[in-house]
Parts: sequence; structure tokens; C-alpha cells
Amino acid sequence: MIIRDNVAEGHAKRTLPAVALGAIVALYILAVLNRSLWSELHHALSASRSMDGFWTLSVTVCCRLVGNLVLILALVTWPRVGKPLLAALILVSAASAYYAQTFGVRLNEEIVQSIFETQRAEAAAMVTGDAVRWIVLFGVLPALVVLLVPLRFLPKWRLLGWRVVIVLAAVALMVLPPMVAGRSYVYFERNHRDMYDVFNPYAALSGTFHYLQRDVFHRKATMTPIGTDATLDPATPGRKRVVVLVVGETARAENQSLQGYPRDTNPEMKRAGAIYFTDTWSCGTATTVSVPCMFSDMTRAKFDKPVAKARWNALDVLQHAGVDVYWRDNDEGCKGVCLRVPNDDLTDAKVAGLCDANGCLDDVLLTDLPERLARMRSPALLVLHLKGSHGPAYFQRYPKAFAVFGPGCDTAEVQTCTYAQTVASYDNTILYTDHILGKVVDTLKAAPETDSAMMYLSDHGESLGENDIYLHGADWATAPTQQKHIPMLMWFSPGWVRDNGVNLACMDRRRVEPASQDNLFHTLLGFFGTKTTVYEPNLDLLAGCRS
Repeated sequence: MIIRDNVAEGHAKRTLPAVALGAIVALYILAVLNRSLWSELHHALSASRSMDGFWTLSVTVCCRLVGNLVLILALVTWPRVGKPLLAALILVSAASAYYAQTFGVRLNEEIVQSIFETQRAEAAAMVTGDAVRWIVLFGVLPALVVLLVPLRFLPKWRLLGWRVVIVLAAVALMVLPPMVAGRSYVYFERNHRDMYDVFNPYAALSGTFHYLQRDVFHRKATMTPIGTDATLDPATPGRKRVVVLVVGETARAENQSLQGYPRDTNPEMKRAGAIYFTDTWSCGTATTVSVPCMFSDMTRAKFDKPVAKARWNALDVLQHAGVDVYWRDNDEGCKGVCLRVPNDDLTDAKVAGLCDANGCLDDVLLTDLPERLARMRSPALLVLHLKGSHGPAYFQRYPKAFAVFGPGCDTAEVQTCTYAQTVASYDNTILYTDHILGKVVDTLKAAPETDSAMMYLSDHGESLGENDIYLHGADWATAPTQQKHIPMLMWFSPGWVRDNGVNLACMDRRRVEPASQDNLFHTLLGFFGTKTTVYEPNLDLLAGCRS
């Protein structure tokens, strides 16, 4: 006689096999949360349609992507932890999908670092109503379904056996088709590697892993001093020397009137007679790369973040040589550049009329500028790190008095505004930055007994919707020029020109020649006549224009 357990049998009928849930989640992520990937893949494959073996290539690429996702889900779907991990992957994929589809954001290592290190106010600007609605609908609700659905798992050994089969099948999907496609796949992979930056959830997992490995769990290297032999040229007797370096944020050259832009976005710098460099390029497309890179003695081609983190930069060398260095920040922090010099962070300052829940306007950096410069001993370098044109909430980066160009885009959801509205608000941020630079110049002019100079350059540029790409952070090799072509300018007091022998006619010729953030390290050393073995005159923008 066979006794049947009807209760257990009924319970089993009401549960879903874990493998089936994994398959459903995989289909959902592939079909719904990877639209940017499939769109990009379609364009990439369309360009290869004339190649021999096109269909083999197409199947190979799809097999690689499906195999990758199956492998990820197979590795997380375990009893007790499987459902929470699947729900987490859906949430991460939904958030990534929204920003990829809306702003064209690519979730590479630099963007992941920016997410972990961004200021609270800047992060809040990205959490818009549209973003919340999308993530709730396509992330939170499906994740809740996954958490609530009852599952059944096979016995331990059978479960392990099936998992081995699934993992091997996923690996086969990733390995065997490329072997068949051969050279055509190698070519495609090499030229379209950045498609993995919009592949959910692979992009988030890969970027986070590499960020943690490099910046969190990486064993701290011993700091390497450079330029320890640095000495300074003596100043003209009785003359104080001051340089103010203004590091901009997200300003692109294309929207500078000094670059030829039709809107008058640089009236103050035009009035001051600033020397504007028309062909300047950034080291990266995100602050986390560009700021450490521009202060490093390594050029963009050789730049390595872990190496730079454990190596003195221009501020260290100048401080060691005897320059009074100070850093003031109103952006995302100095990314490790200012750790060994005096500095202050004003992003959470409480200054009436300049600061609110969204952060502080850049005027906060100038509230006591004359007093700060007076307290610094000679020679002095003051670095001001602006909030500048940080998006997508451009309208929050300037006071109402600078809403000159309009109608603007008064929301962080710039994708809902017209291109003209987005550009108008962005242009207002450039105008406000010009105002900040004008106030710096006016402050320096007010001390004629001091030899003074100002230099400004942005960390990177910005996309404003061209080709449906917004913000920044794209891979440098494939990023649009709007994210890499940056403004840079200099201003010198009459005393500085006289006492340092600056040939202004020569500088006027130099300003139209190619320049980049590679020049900053050596130009800063050159400002103070620094003599050291790490100084390279050919990278100093002033070297050929001193008499």
C-alpha cells in the first residue's frame, strides 16, 4: 500500500522550480532591461553587414551575451540567498537601464567610482521623479515578485549536478561560438568592447568589482616622493607672488564665446584680456580620472590611477619646494590630490544666500578671498575647485541673476526639455563661471603690489543631448568631442608680466597650438621657476614665451 503525502504534493505544485525562476529573470533582464544594449548591438552589427560570415558573427555575439547572463544568474541562485540576490540584480539593472536609456550613461569603472564618491546633493539631483517611477515600475515591483514567489530546490546533490550542467552550458555559449566565428569576432569585440558598459547587470558588477579591487581592497602602496630636488627661482625683492588655479567642472569648449561660440558666455574674461587656449583636451571624461591625471607628472597615455594615488603630484612638489599651497573645494572633493596640503571643503558650508539643500554656489569659494590671499606667504598657490556646470541639474548651478539665456530647463530631467532649453541653462552655468573668474581677477588686480596670475581649465566636458547622449563619463577613445574638448585660459597682472618676463605676443601664438591637461603639472612648476629633474620644459605652456 502506498501512502501519498497530499499536503506536500499540493505545496510542491504551488511552488516554482528555482531553475524556472532564474530563466524568467534572465529573459526579463535581457528583453526589458537591456534595450540600450540591443540598440547599440544592432547599430554595431549593421556596420558589419557586408562582412563574410555576418550571421555567424551575429549569433556569436548574442550567444556570448546570453551565456554571460546565464552564468551570473546560475552563480547566485542558491537556497536562502538566491531570491534576494536575484531581486538585487533586477534593481541594479533597472537603475542602470534608466540612466543608460535616458542620458546615454555608460557604467564603466570611472562612473562606478563617481557613484561611490559623489556628494549627497549631487546624487540627489540624479534621483528625479521619472527615475523613481521607472525604477519602481521596472525594478522594485519585479524584485518584490521574485521575493514573494515560493520556490522549490532539488535535493542537494541533484541541485549541484544541474548547476554544474548550467554553468558548463553557459561557458560553452561564451567560448565555442567565438571559436567558430574566428577573426571576425575578434575584430568585432576589439572595436565594440564598450557595449559591455550598457550590458545589465554585467556592467555594474564588473565596474564595482574593479573599483573595489583597485581603490578599496588594494593594498596601500608606499608613497613615492618625486621632485625632492625642487628649488624655486627667487622673487623680485619686495614683490609677493600669487597664482590662483581654478579647476572647472563639466565645462566644454564648444560653448565658450572665447572659442567662437555666438552667445557671449565669457564677457568678464574678454574684458580682462585673458589668454584663451583654443585646442585643449582633457585627460579623462570624469572627474575621478581627470583631476588626478592633470596634477600628475604622467601624461594621459601613461596615466595609471593606482600609481598616481601613491605618488606625489604637482601640489606636493611645489609645497616641498617652498610654495604655500592651499586647496578650496566646492565640488566632488579633490580625488586624493590635496590630501597632503592644507585644504578645506565648502560643499556643506552654511552661507546665507549661497548655500541650500542642493549645495553651495561657487561664490562660496570667494567669500573671504582677499583675506585668504593676504594670509598666504609668498610664493603662494591657491586652488579653487568649482561646482561649475555639473549636471543634470544645470539650473541649480547659478543664481537667478545669471539666467540670461532662455528659456531654460528648470529640471534635472533634461531629457524632457528641448535641446535649446538644455543648452540655454548650460550656457548660464558657463556665464556664471566667467563671473567667478572675473571676481578672482578683480581681487588680484586690487593688490598691485603683488605679482599675480590666474589659470583656469575644466576637468572634462559635457554632452547635452547630441546623438541622444547626455552628461559625461564615456570611454575616452570613443567619447564625443564635447566631453573631451575643454576651455583653458590664463591671466597675468602687469607686475607678473614684467618680473617674470612673459612675452604676451608669444603667448598669443601659443594659445592656438595643441594643449592638454598633460601640460598642467609642468606649467604649475614653471609659474614659480621650479628647478627639478621632473620638470619638462616642452610641456610647460610658458616655457617658450619667457624672455
